[in-house]
Amino acid sequence: MAFTQSGMSAEALAAAAELEVRPVNNPAVVNVINDMLKPDSLPPGWEARYDPINERREYVNRETGEVQYIHPLASYYHGAAFMEMGGYRQLQVNEADQPPAPQEVLDMCAYLGVSASNDDPYVVEVARLAISAPLPPHWVEGEDEDGNPLFTNRQTGQSQPSHPLDAYFLELIKRRKRELAVHSDGVGIRSSLAAKRLYEIGVPGIELPPELKGPQTGKAGGGGAMWEEEVDGEEEDAAAAQNFGPLLTIEEAEDEGRDEDEDHHKTAKQPPPLPQQQQQQQKEAQRQQQHLLLEDFDGFDEEEEEKETPPPPAPPAPAPAVAPAATVQDEKDEDDVDMAEAERRRKAQWELDEWARRQEEEEQQQQQRAAEAERQQQQQQQLQAEREKERMEAMKKEKERAEREEREREEEAARQRQQRLRAAEAEGEKDDADLGVDAEAERRRLKEQEEKEKAAAKKAAERQALLDALREADGDLGADEEEEEEEEEEEEVVLPTLAKGISGVAVLRQAASMDSGISATAQLLPPPPPPPLVEPSAAAAAAEDSGGENDDDSDGDDDVTLAPHPPKLPPTAAVEREERLVLGKEEE
Repeated sequence: MAFTQSGMSAEALAAAAELEVRPVNNPAVVNVINDMLKPDSLPPGWEARYDPINERREYVNRETGEVQYIHPLASYYHGAAFMEMGGYRQLQVNEADQPPAPQEVLDMCAYLGVSASNDDPYVVEVARLAISAPLPPHWVEGEDEDGNPLFTNRQTGQSQPSHPLDAYFLELIKRRKRELAVHSDGVGIRSSLAAKRLYEIGVPGIELPPELKGPQTGKAGGGGAMWEEEVDGEEEDAAAAQNFGPLLTIEEAEDEGRDEDEDHHKTAKQPPPLPQQQQQQQKEAQRQQQHLLLEDFDGFDEEEEEKETPPPPAPPAPAPAVAPAATVQDEKDEDDVDMAEAERRRKAQWELDEWARRQEEEEQQQQQRAAEAERQQQQQQQLQAEREKERMEAMKKEKERAEREEREREEEAARQRQQRLRAAEAEGEKDDADLGVDAEAERRRLKEQEEKEKAAAKKAAERQALLDALREADGDLGADEEEEEEEEEEEEVVLPTLAKGISGVAVLRQAASMDSGISATAQLLPPPPPPPLVEPSAAAAAAEDSGGENDDDSDGDDDVTLAPHPPKLPPTAAVEREERLVLGKEEE
């Protein structure tokens, strides 16, 4: 992100807040912030990213995963911002009031790890600047108990033995070395000027570059001096842009680009004709030509003729004898010098124009990058907003889907309950239908049983009639036996009839419960148990014997077999016993 005409970008504002500076109307500070936003401003292994939520920059160490919110080179950028906001002007004032001594420069080189003899003057000059460096706001210089320098921040109370701008100058040394390594634009000129400034204060091991040894005089007319003024002004402007102080004229040696064959002609070089003699000759020629023109007019005044003619000019002093070959060679040498100077001027002007053009291109590229970064940031914010919108819509859809699934589960559970209820009702109806079928079958069974009992009773009556006929025929039975037999017969008739009546009552109750919708299972009475088996009585045995005796007759009548009789009970007791058996209330 970079500074644009519309204002600072969000990331640039975050960087300015990190440096605690206000870059309004200060392009130099904006350049510091733009440099801080470049990816190559970070040490190797670090990367920067912008957090739009918290409006701050994050710096991540890719090797360790460490995240911090202060630039790894924040000390350098704090110093750079301070120098651009007036620190460099104060440095120049300090240096003018107390110029650094050569030994101080060497000591500062040793302190900063710079070699005055091996490193480029462009790097050594940083040591010269560090000697006169001012203190940032709130910092004061003092001494500790041992007399060593101690720098204290009165606002924060922080104290340290090193100058607050040492980190700035150390990083500046690294950056200047990188410029020399990649041969950046204008680094050669800056190196030469730094060498000249160091040479002027007498730093040992620094020699003046040949192109800066001073101006050379050329032909009459002051071409060299005029070139010196032009280059001087342009170089000062370029130096002001780079904060290297006023720059001096770059002049190349006169013999640069010349071979040894041309040097032997310099001894025979003669001075050109005097300018005064040439002017006198030109004036005399003009007067003669004017006089000839006036004579051609008809109205030429005689008084004009009578005018006193000016005395003839004094003859020019004889020029010194000069060999013709030497004069031609001198003119050739002068032409060569002029051509060399013109070539040097053209080359220097081309370098300055090229440097200015590249600076302009770089500014345009920075503006384009700033616009592109701003556009990318807007796209990123728009994309983030769209993603947030999509996320909210997805959450809404997921919530609706969950609610819909919950409703479907509830509906399915209700439907299953309804199915179970319908199945239970159908099962109940089926049971009721089965119970109805069973009741109908029971009725038919009772009816058949009743018919069988009637048939049995009829058969018993027939048998009794037969027995009576037998008794009458035998005449062996007395009145008591007859009464007993009658009682037994009555019991045989009464007991089955009572049981049949009780069973019929139960069947009727079951049918009534089914018709009223009440569960028949709880209302049905258990069926009556079969009558217990008893030993046949003596009378029955006698009857069987008598019947057996009659088996031999050949009257053709069917024999009647009498069923065994239960023990003889009074009629009332027999009825109560049957009811207890039917109702299941008989106790042991």
